[in-house]
Amino acid sequence: MIGEQIKKFRIKKGITQEELGRLVGVTTQAVSKWERGGVPDAELIPDIADALGVSTDTLYGRKNIQCIEDMALEEILSASREDGFKKAFQILWSMSLGLSKLGSVKESFSFNALDTLKNNDGYHYYSRLSFDEGTIDAKLDIDNRYFFFMPEPDEGYAKMFENIDELAETFSLFANKEILKILFYMYSRKNTPVSLSLIAAKTKIDVGKVEKHMDKLCKCHLAECGVIETENGELKAYMFHNETMVIPLLCFAKEIRDEKVINWGVWFERYKPLF
Repeated sequence: MIGEQIKKFRIKKGITQEELGRLVGVTTQAVSKWERGGVPDAELIPDIADALGVSTDTLYGRKNIQCIEDMALEEILSASREDGFKKAFQILWSMSLGLSKLGSVKESFSFNALDTLKNNDGYHYYSRLSFDEGTIDAKLDIDNRYFFFMPEPDEGYAKMFENIDELAETFSLFANKEILKILFYMYSRKNTPVSLSLIAAKTKIDVGKVEKHMDKLCKCHLAECGVIETENGELKAYMFHNETMVIPLLCFAKEIRDEKVINWGVWFERYKPLF
């Protein structure tokens, strides 16, 4: 059993017998012997498991009794921030496959296949799942990825969006080209207080218009206004925040208009209205 597991996970990881041997400090012949039915020395088992990215229980063919949430947490905690983001995306992608109930196609939509999805001739790869229980939307390009997951509330999505006037006011901000220019300028710099005159100079927008736009942004909680005392009197200064909300909004706005789309993993099993 253990030899079969070593071979299975070595191939899945995409490494050769020689590479695995080098990682655990044995010869290629030793790895080959394991995979033909031999058994590694007990002290090598943890190193083999680490090299293959699995648990020792998995190598022995046992179902891991550890809570899956704890396993995911430990996996990401043990990684660097960069690798942690990659692992998190893989976990989210496996969640998509599970919710689709299409486990039979998991090899076609594996992590290795996911890493081949490069932007080609301006086309982008998307995965979209819509069920009565919730929705998932993901962009899968290897160099430009995001993932949105939302279980449907008991009262439905519509309850969240009852204030149409408030939504319209927010969208009107992002429909204004001058405000977009201000947003991109403010998010392109360190988040330190900045004056109206500097914003106007950098965006080439009249300072009077900038002040009106900033009032709207403050009302929608995308910016906040403070006061700095100078030798010439008080001066308004602005700081921006909520960038974790702005990025998804801009991504989805761009996705809606995207005409060069390749659907890679799309499942619709929704039988009730969205709103």
